[in-house]
Amino acid sequence: MSNTPEQQQIDHWLNNARYQIERTWRLNREGFHEKHGVSLQCVHTAVAGDHASLARAKFLNGDPIAEVRAEFANAARHILKSFRMAYDETDPDYQGEKADLSAVSETIAIRGFNHAFMAADFDLAVELGRGYRDSPDGFSLGLDVNRYVNALKSVVLDDLPQARGLLSAQIDAYAAKPSKRNDYRKNYFTLSTALSGIADTNEARFNEGLAAQLKIYQSYARGEARNTDEEFICDHAVALANLGLRRGLAVTAEHPTLPRGLLIQP
Repeated sequence: MSNTPEQQQIDHWLNNARYQIERTWRLNREGFHEKHGVSLQCVHTAVAGDHASLARAKFLNGDPIAEVRAEFANAARHILKSFRMAYDETDPDYQGEKADLSAVSETIAIRGFNHAFMAADFDLAVELGRGYRDSPDGFSLGLDVNRYVNALKSVVLDDLPQARGLLSAQIDAYAAKPSKRNDYRKNYFTLSTALSGIADTNEARFNEGLAAQLKIYQSYARGEARNTDEEFICDHAVALANLGLRRGLAVTAEHPTLPRGLLIQP
């Protein structure tokens, strides 16, 4: 897989991301979302995805890293806004019991953390950590994803004993019944392995998890993500690499979808 898309392709991604951001807010001003029952929280999480796409496209375009990181930070802030609307009574748009809990799910929180790490904005990651909570209605996307997001939150908030407990339960459960396919269980196992390396300051395990994530990401890059900016950048791996670097670990895992230019300087 070549890691250099054609310029025409990059230009299309840049233009499309900017167009989608502008269009979403225009429709919102015109009352389109309200009329169709789309919550403002969902608007924020959708726009977050467009800002992340813009950030990836700007990176692939060779734009200054400060501009790339600013767009990843914009993406993380939009996700943070959805959590504040759900849970923060001081937010001007606080929804209380009317909160759209689908817009504060585990995977949306993970996206927010990833964007903050890719922005190298660790204060923003801490805000997300303080803002995330398990859904008050008891709904979960599954034990694997729930353990991972809570472990991520615990690492960000420096509650390492809590993180280690969640991650060792995750890794033990997977070892007892490993997956034969590149499914969501294997995905969260690779991420948990890398995060466990960070929580334990174990560089070998950290890089083993990164390498395993990069390997299974290839089926997504060549499949669903083909011909998109995500074909060329593995957000999970870049995000965890930056978190590890921030905590003093070296990144030795290598793959075209883990571009060195997106990593912070140790």
